[in-house]
Amino acid sequence: MTNHQETSPLLHHGGAPSSSATPYSASTASSVTASTDTPDTAAQRHQETRGLIYMTLSALFFSFMSLLVSLTAKSLPSFQIVLFRGIVQTILGVIACHYLDISPFGNKGVRFLLFCRGLAGSFGLGFFFYGLSVLPLADATVIFFLGPVFTAILGRIVLKEPFTPLDALASTVSMIGVILVAKPSVLFPPPAPSPGDQINPLMVTILRRDEEEHRMLGALACLCGAMCSAVAYVLVRKIGKQGAHSMQHVTYFGVVSCLVSTLGLYTLQGGYVAPSGTLIWVGILVLGVSAFIGQILLNSGLQLAPLGPGTLMRMNDIVFAFFFQITIQHEHPDFFSFMGATLVMICTGGMALNKWRLEKKRASQEKLDQENNSAQGPGSSV
Repeated sequence: MTNHQETSPLLHHGGAPSSSATPYSASTASSVTASTDTPDTAAQRHQETRGLIYMTLSALFFSFMSLLVSLTAKSLPSFQIVLFRGIVQTILGVIACHYLDISPFGNKGVRFLLFCRGLAGSFGLGFFFYGLSVLPLADATVIFFLGPVFTAILGRIVLKEPFTPLDALASTVSMIGVILVAKPSVLFPPPAPSPGDQINPLMVTILRRDEEEHRMLGALACLCGAMCSAVAYVLVRKIGKQGAHSMQHVTYFGVVSCLVSTLGLYTLQGGYVAPSGTLIWVGILVLGVSAFIGQILLNSGLQLAPLGPGTLMRMNDIVFAFFFQITIQHEHPDFFSFMGATLVMICTGGMALNKWRLEKKRASQEKLDQENNSAQGPGSSV
């Protein structure tokens, strides 16, 4: 078995670029796009279009997974859902590694980083699933999508990547968008109970306070999940410099999430709850498969699509979440949720496009420098 060469991803077709580094990496995705030297421009555009379609479909599958989590979390603890998802992901990841003839363990030099990446991703998933259990689907998704903001900040600290004033402005406005979605009672006080209410006004106040506490805990959990996803993303980029196949990431993520969710389930949520009915079991299985398919589509899309437009396609997660919440759950978000979601989408999308522009500028400058050095020749240096 080979260790990490990603030359045969599950959605790979002839002519598609391949990368020995993980396709999660933004720098990998941009370098693949920049370095692809296809004689036929139409063929290159076809590849990029196919990558954008993959990214959009990945957003659809991830949103569908979030919908199923939101529905099943009404009868199961959130950590138990993470456990079931991890089991499905581990099984499918091992099967995919066998199909691709690669080792699921990875190289010795990256195993600890793969474990840490799985640990960060598992905590992020646990926080996000808890948020989905107490918040509306769209609100939880919007807050969780602050991940790119935290990734940009963490990338500056750990990887010394550029963090421009535009990134700082977009990050600040994104936080304002999250406040609009979370609607804390300090800024959005609930209406006072009417004297004509059938329920005791004191009881109404207590119920509203309890609902507010759950909502704030859910929003905080989604924020923590976004921070954990940023840590996982930065680790993926660091691993990408040493080389690891995307299926190795998926397998480690699945195994570690099983361990973390089992610990969280029995220490924080009272232990295992037997799913009641076939429909719950089907929902659990489908959400695990949906997440796995979304991972494959995301990885393949990042290999083919340019970084900026590809990230914009991932913003469709929020669009699909609103669609599912309105059409399937029959819950209509208010004006502030729509405004907050719009601010987050515009700002995170703008950060992605700005990063894509900087990457293209850097790649063009490096190419120009190489051409100048080649034109000068070895004998022309003083």
